[in-house]
Amino acid sequence: MLEFLVTTELRPVIGIDPAELKRLYVAERQRGFDLYASGAIKQIWRIPGAPFRTVSIRTAPDVAQLQADLESLPLFDWLTIEVTPLTPHPVMEGKGVPD
Repeated sequence: MLEFLVTTELRPVIGIDPAELKRLYVAERQRGFDLYASGAIKQIWRIPGAPFRTVSIRTAPDVAQLQADLESLPLFDWLTIEVTPLTPHPVMEGKGVPD
C-alpha cells in the first residue's frame, strides 16, 4: 500500500444556493468518515488559524485510486490539493547508520 501526504485547502464556494452548500458540507464530512473507515485516510489534521485547510496521510494501492478517492469528495471542484508521495525512512526500517 502506498502512502501520501495530502494537503487540501477549500477555496471560496461562490454562486451556490446556501441549502446546496450545506448539503455539500454534510456530504463532504460523511465522505471523509467513509474514507477514514476504509483506511484510505490514515490520519487527518486541521491547521490552526486556517479553518479550510487540512493535512492528511492517505493510503492507496496506486495513484489512480488516490485520484479516485480525491475526486469522490463532494467539494473536489473547490479544493486546491497538493500530493506528496511518501516512502519509509531507513530509521523506520530498522537500518543502521551507513558506513
